[in-house]
Amino acid sequence: MIRGTRAVVDLVASKWSVDVLYLLANGTRRYSEGFYEVGEISKKTLTQTLRALERDGLIARRVYAEVPPKVEYSLTPLGWSLTGPLMAMYEWAAEHLEDVEAARMAEDYVRIYKRLIARTQDARAAEYGRDHRGPRPVLHTGDVVAGG
Repeated sequence: MIRGTRAVVDLVASKWSVDVLYLLANGTRRYSEGFYEVGEISKKTLTQTLRALERDGLIARRVYAEVPPKVEYSLTPLGWSLTGPLMAMYEWAAEHLEDVEAARMAEDYVRIYKRLIARTQDARAAEYGRDHRGPRPVLHTGDVVAGG
């Protein structure tokens, strides 16, 4: 079960895979259309993403014998079958992403607070030249020291 889930997540784990799959779910696109519609992506990265998705059987590449060459990309039936789980993930994110972000912020706050406490304790230790318990007690003649 875990192995299968991990394999599916790996199919869409690259940064731009989901963007390309959503784009192609809206219809067949030429390379240049994909480049302009996906957003902040380099041509090299788009090419690598398209090749990876094609290799996995999620998209199909069709080359027309024209000058200049015309290349179109579309979802395969296997790619279409992945749009349902992607939509479920989108719906989960719409419902729970604020909770995830709030939990992250709370954890970050705790981490920062702990660092601040540790730095304060380290500063005290440096100031007093010993551990974090504060200044050394001054012993007077005649004081009894435990263990001594």
